[in-house]
Amino acid sequence: MRLGINGWRIHGHRTGVGRYLLNIVRCWNREFTRGTFDSIRFYSHRPLNRAEIPLPEEIAHFRLSPEMRMLLWENLRFGPSADADVLWCPSFSRPWLARGKTVVTVFEATLALYPEYFPKNHALSFAGIYIPLYRWSARNAHSIITTTQAAKNDIMRAFDVPEHKLRCVPLAPAPEFVPIRDAAALRATREKYLGGDSPFFLFVGKLTPRRNVPMLMEAFAGIQNKVPHKLLVAGLNTTGFPLQEHARKLGIASRFVHAGYVPNEDLLLLYNAADCFVLPYSYEALSLTTMESQAVGVPVITTDVPGLRETTGGHAILIPEASVSHIAAAMLRIAEDRRLHRDLSEAGPEFMRQFTWEKTARATLDALWEAARS
Repeated sequence: MRLGINGWRIHGHRTGVGRYLLNIVRCWNREFTRGTFDSIRFYSHRPLNRAEIPLPEEIAHFRLSPEMRMLLWENLRFGPSADADVLWCPSFSRPWLARGKTVVTVFEATLALYPEYFPKNHALSFAGIYIPLYRWSARNAHSIITTTQAAKNDIMRAFDVPEHKLRCVPLAPAPEFVPIRDAAALRATREKYLGGDSPFFLFVGKLTPRRNVPMLMEAFAGIQNKVPHKLLVAGLNTTGFPLQEHARKLGIASRFVHAGYVPNEDLLLLYNAADCFVLPYSYEALSLTTMESQAVGVPVITTDVPGLRETTGGHAILIPEASVSHIAAAMLRIAEDRRLHRDLSEAGPEFMRQFTWEKTARATLDALWEAARS
């Protein structure tokens, strides 16, 4: 039996799906996969440098040129060319034509259920192209992998697929996300990113509208005279929102930093150096960044929706909804109540110990092998 993997997203800045994919496949050495697939083939559109992308040597890499956008490449190159009994597509969609059974990872169905949380032009383009494609992919895949019970419920409701097709495989923080007690290294990180050794609130992620970064900035502006903290936003500004101009209008320009994309080695230090991680989602079915924050022992503020309650195990300050007043109150509370801060710092790593990428990799391989044998 042969397994083929759509590896398009492993290249470039590995956020989201790219990190998910790499954390799984780097576990799949010969000993790990014994008794399952005879061969695993990893397909992508670019050459693969194994020093930068540490795939096990047992996984063969096949480059399918030319370089093109993911959906085009998936349908014009990967689907027709990948010679395997099972194709794993780790990013919502499967090719229209495939030579084997397809298993698709669908992380969420938020846009299909809650288009109001997205910009109108974004929601319209997705409604016309991506949502129909994701729905078709979910219905026509042999099986679907998702990550939380909340996401599973959303996918069944949004895409009208039966429960027996879904396999729930929890994510995990990468093994390097551990508490760091080196005070000098953490102080150097704060000085590097903030220009001084100040406590700070941290946000990590793409600046999509439903993550409410402008709202977070406004909440911080309301409490800035009551706390010594700064606010650091790390992530790609995919919406083009004028962050610095907004910071000037709010009067927080001297205490606000946008770091853009942060590589994993610095991200680990940023999490550890932060006083609190804040993710004010309007709605989300899962969050890897809250898991990473909890794993290093940083208190989390996020929204009380099923997916985030499930992801954090409730070991966070869960605000009723994303609003300036709720975010500001939670930030002020964690800054002032150091006993609560300590309790959440201790509970987070303890809760996260049950999740490992080895478990995620094993359960994912089991789901793919089940598809192969059915």
